[in-house]
Amino acid sequence: MAGVLCLGGSDPQEGAGVQMDAAVCQALGQHPQMVVCVDTVQSIVGLESATPRQQTAVAHEILFALDAGVDAIKIGALGNEDVVAAVVAALEPWHKDVPIVLDPVCAATRTLGAERLNSVAGARLMEMELFPLCRLVTPNAFEYGTGERYQDCRAVLLKGGHAADYAELEGGTPLPWIADVLTDLLQDPIEFRHPRIEGAENLHGTGCALSTAIACFLAKGYEPWAACQCAIEVMQEWLRTAVAQGTGLLPFAPHKMPKPRTLPAAAEGARVVWLSGAKP
Repeated sequence: MAGVLCLGGSDPQEGAGVQMDAAVCQALGQHPQMVVCVDTVQSIVGLESATPRQQTAVAHEILFALDAGVDAIKIGALGNEDVVAAVVAALEPWHKDVPIVLDPVCAATRTLGAERLNSVAGARLMEMELFPLCRLVTPNAFEYGTGERYQDCRAVLLKGGHAADYAELEGGTPLPWIADVLTDLLQDPIEFRHPRIEGAENLHGTGCALSTAIACFLAKGYEPWAACQCAIEVMQEWLRTAVAQGTGLLPFAPHKMPKPRTLPAAAEGARVVWLSGAKP
């Protein structure tokens, strides 16, 4: 059975990693196939340890899943440069036929110590050899930095959830909405604006979940811009529910595949798409 192949860390608390990937896929009607690249111990408090798996084992499991058939691939934490090399070698023959979404996570938002989800050398190898294989890379503001490392990507969705942190550091006031900006070589930039949900900043694994949701929509044949838009709207519903429940974890309730909105006409600068009642 085809579906979404999810590569990443194993989170025994199921609040992130491939366990969260599987929950997102199932909620969106996709069959998840999981390959663990790094074993972690983490909770809503933070990451305690990260142990990369053996390179050969990771490569064999990826190839087995690919031979069984997949419609899209989502990549998360990879651990170190050996695992990155194995992923690159396994996916290179497939990347033109299967859309790949990469969440370039290298460090957890909350870390209890100096543990990393990818080594420095692994991050550099990922940028040089894995970024060009991906249909979409989904960094947050801290991972994106100046954007220089993302110049060779086909498309980048810059997630805006941390933009408020930058605004406060610069003495500004966060806007009541968040903007996720899609830059795609095949079209003009698109800015997806959606309401800021008070309390959602304390939730664990939201960036991971968004990237997986995008992969699910790509697996259904959606164009990248439509996959991003629909995934953001679904995430908004899950975030509102999570904040209301107060558990600190995202509830992945089954969700019908929404239809994408019509894109506004191209204008100077980015097209702006207002989602979920964000427009003032």
